[in-house]
Amino acid sequence: MRFLLSVPGGILLAALALELALQYLPVNSGVRMAHTSAAVPYPHNRPGQPYTYSHGWAMANAQHGTTSRDGFVHSRDIGGGANVLVTGDSFIESYMLAYGDTVQGLLDAALGKVYAVASSGNGLADALVLARQFVPRTGAKAMVIFVEPFDLRTIDSPAGRGHNYFAFTGGEISVAHNPYVESVLKEQVLRSALLRYAYYNLKVPGWMEGLRRRARQGGDSGADGDLRQRRRDAALDYFLAGLAPLQRRFGTRFIFLVDGDRDAIYSDGRSSVWVGNDRATLIERVRAAGYDVVDMQPVFEQHWRTYRERLDFLPMDGHWNRVAHALAAARVLPLVTR
Repeated sequence: MRFLLSVPGGILLAALALELALQYLPVNSGVRMAHTSAAVPYPHNRPGQPYTYSHGWAMANAQHGTTSRDGFVHSRDIGGGANVLVTGDSFIESYMLAYGDTVQGLLDAALGKVYAVASSGNGLADALVLARQFVPRTGAKAMVIFVEPFDLRTIDSPAGRGHNYFAFTGGEISVAHNPYVESVLKEQVLRSALLRYAYYNLKVPGWMEGLRRRARQGGDSGADGDLRQRRRDAALDYFLAGLAPLQRRFGTRFIFLVDGDRDAIYSDGRSSVWVGNDRATLIERVRAAGYDVVDMQPVFEQHWRTYRERLDFLPMDGHWNRVAHALAAARVLPLVTR
């Protein structure tokens, strides 16, 4: 009996010792999202929130930062007279880099008054909402909109909590918001370094997001596939048309920063991260709408042929590394200064 009682006691003591040790190590802290609503309909984090990023059980590539007063990562506090506003998803958020190595950090070093309004999981509906919210507030001369393959694949799908999506009702398209309210359980769990360590390294967020993505994407064959393609085309047209009033009123130039097909580059075309002709179609329609495009495909191809240097953290992480951010910033800079 004494042995049976000592086992849970030993486990508890070991857990407490691990908790104490991990409190002093660079455990990935995650960043707590702020609540969203119809009044504040865009994803952002709690303002002034310190965070730690690290990768894997070994807590590699430790990075530290603090969210801005508007709740964004890797952005100065947003003010007026902006030279550039940058939006996108986790590629722009870039927890795994220092601020000075990101697109927005490099542009800010060159120009000043560059702000980022990016959040993990953002799609094109979020980009439109963020443009409507922050272009009038900042009077940005240019807005860079990052686009990656998932943005096209799910443009007609419902969004995760805290995000926006294109809603189709009776043949009409509108932007709808899915509010986010943090659960009490999550708030308590994130206080423990040990639970965070297990939560992030067991890939729980990625597993849950994968389930949500598959549920949102649904099938894509036959008549359903044709209907989805028509809806995707209509949503893209709606998105591009929605930027035009901002361009006319504030003189903001919209620049689309389009991710290259890095899988195809590394594999000599044997695999692809973009589906079908999504990338080419996007670029063609963006240009037809009168907006600028920075296509990273030829840039990445040339760099890979010349240096055989990867542009991301694969195989552990598919996000852009500092090399890709520097190449992108170098291509964007002439467009925002002309």
